[in-house]
Amino acid sequence: MKNDKLYPHYLFYLENMLNDGKTTKSKFSLFKISKSYFEDFKNRFENDETFKDMIIELYKSEMRDIKINNILK
Repeated sequence: MKNDKLYPHYLFYLENMLNDGKTTKSKFSLFKISKSYFEDFKNRFENDETFKDMIIELYKSEMRDIKINNILK
């Protein structure tokens, strides 16, 4: 699961859920290791274009912000 190319997107999705108050820290920890929840995410990512576009855009903007912060340090 951790070797899957979508796993970083999945972790980002979970972190967003946690930050938005849509999940708790304990559920977040369980979701990180839940193969079935990851498979649900993966299925939705592959079959729902709107969801996929949302995740990709959020992930891109976060990665861009991280790179900018690293350059400024």
